[in-house]
Formats: sequence, C-alpha cells, structure tokens
Amino acid sequence: MTHYLWYIDIGAAVAQTVIVALIFKNYLGIGFTKIGRILLSVSAILLVESISMIAIYYMWLSLGLGMEVAAPTLLITILNLVVISLLYVISRL
Repeated sequence: MTHYLWYIDIGAAVAQTVIVALIFKNYLGIGFTKIGRILLSVSAILLVESISMIAIYYMWLSLGLGMEVAAPTLLITILNLVVISLLYVISRL
C-alpha cells in the first residue's frame, strides 16, 4: 500500500518546480549581465533539482516505500518550498 504522504511530496515538488520556472523567467531580462548569469545559473540548477525530486519521489512511491521515508522527505520538501517561495518574492523586487 502506498502512503498518502508521497502524493503530498510530489504535489509540493511540482509546486516548487513551477515557482522555480517563474524565478527563471524573472531573471531572463537581466541574463546578459554578470549577476544575471549567476542568478540564471542558480535558477537552472534549482529547476533541475525540482524536476529530479519529482522523478525520485515517484520512483520511491512505485517501490512502495512507506511513511518512514515519506515523512522526512515531506519535511525537507516543505522547507525547500518555503525557501523557494521567498526567493520568488525577492526575484520580483
């Protein structure tokens, strides 16, 4: 039986991916400056990380891993989502 926390994990990772894509879009306008290239690089790395999280969580869900793995990853994912959301607010300034 799969644990419902995996679905919350995957949903939070999808939300994080969308927010990181918006951050990447916000930095495209300054992409040709020195700081812009750095910010775009960080955004690209975060985007790859978010997509990887979705794939890994789905794989773990398919393997039938339970709450012992899903709960700690959910905590990490929620904290990650909060930080990414703060970065999005900063990118809008």
